[in-house]
Amino acid sequence: MYPDYDSPRLTGPYLDIHTERAAQKGRLGAEHHILQEWLLVLVENMGRIAEAVLTAGSDDVHPEARLADVRQEGVQTGAAVIALLEHLDSLESIPT
Repeated sequence: MYPDYDSPRLTGPYLDIHTERAAQKGRLGAEHHILQEWLLVLVENMGRIAEAVLTAGSDDVHPEARLADVRQEGVQTGAAVIALLEHLDSLESIPT
């Protein structure tokens, strides 16, 4: 469907997610999971966001100092969602 996954055209958080996805590909290679495993991956990522939010919220003096951690977890989760979409697209392109 979209053959040029490696061509970023955006800036800001979109580019950050693309960059993180490229790093994930370098670390993990192509990811092929059953849908239930993808769900577990995404839930784990959401748990990390929740943990970062709770940590930021418990800092009574400077909670904004922890927002970078929340954002980074969000970027990683966004990249994981892209990985799922890439996987689904690859399944659609397999002749049946």
